Amino acid sequence: MIGGHRARGALIVVGLLACTPALAATQTGTLRVIALTPTNILNVDPLDFGLIIPGAAAGTVTLDAQTGARTGTVVTLAGATFSRARFVAAGTPNRVVTLALNPSPTITISNGVNSMTINQLRVSANGAGPQPFGPNHTLNAIGVIDFRIGGRLNVGANQASGLYAANFTLTMDYQ
Repeated sequence: MIGGHRARGALIVVGLLACTPALAATQTGTLRVIALTPTNILNVDPLDFGLIIPGAAAGTVTLDAQTGARTGTVVTLAGATFSRARFVAAGTPNRVVTLALNPSPTITISNGVNSMTINQLRVSANGAGPQPFGPNHTLNAIGVIDFRIGGRLNVGANQASGLYAANFTLTMDYQ
């Protein structure tokens, strides 16, 4: 009899454990895809020098086309959001292409009243070392090429506050 009571007690404890509510968590994810048709080029990321604080003397901010690293002289780099431009193109596998940037070799950006210039524009194709625009690049074996663009922003002494912006065009020509 004593053994029988112990068995029932064990069943009751097991039954209580089985009734414990389950814990759950929910998280939302993001889905993204880039679809390209042949001879198509798509701007994936902007050329964004990020938030800066100008100094009492003129300075520069440089975005490396290959690594995406941001460096500055005289200018204080603030905030963590900045990016080299990224374009992805599709075409005939192993085809040679050239790139042209307009305007070039200098882009002027403005806040509507004041301006700054961007020069020393460089391109990194499929992760290769940065080089000036114009040289030939080759689409890979599946017909895709990934271009990253960086450059140097020239900041004036005590540059006026504001959001500075401009557009540029990247053209890819088949050889």
